[in-house]
Amino acid sequence: MNRRNLLKTVGLALAGSAILPFDSSAKTIKPEDNHLKNDNLQPLSNKRKLGATLEVSSIGLGVQNMSRTYQTTIPSRPEMHNIIRTAFDKGVTLFDAAEAYGPFEVERILGESIAPFRDKIVIETKFGWNIDQETGARLPGLNSRPEHIKIVVEGMLKRLRTDRIDLLYQHRVDPQVPIEDII
Repeated sequence: MNRRNLLKTVGLALAGSAILPFDSSAKTIKPEDNHLKNDNLQPLSNKRKLGATLEVSSIGLGVQNMSRTYQTTIPSRPEMHNIIRTAFDKGVTLFDAAEAYGPFEVERILGESIAPFRDKIVIETKFGWNIDQETGARLPGLNSRPEHIKIVVEGMLKRLRTDRIDLLYQHRVDPQVPIEDII
């Protein structure tokens, strides 16, 4: 198995496992509900070490469709906040976003949600698409030029309402830019 297929397999496995701790029989959380009251969800206890210094929950939460679904409906923003906060309350400490999701909107939703506990979680987000940083318009191709990455990260920090990004990934390999320049 080559590296790309391995990463795809691992990514799909992680995405699928992200929903496991959420019991499908759990009641719907309403914005006015206190997110701490949902007792149908079991806390996570397993942790994983990422590198030498980061420790995260064994299951993370990806927020890709928290600004829209594949059917183009728009989820309730307060409900998305409650999902993120409930995940944290139940032990999730790894949250995944990307500038391309929305574009930009899921980073905003995540930033709004995690403000009270930002220092207790790990945020991972991704760059690499050619997205106009002012309008959010998707432009042709990819863009991992260092000067573009700097602008993208500055926008991410604002949207996430934080002073740091714990894990930053290149979302798509840009064949026009050598990896040494990207790093």
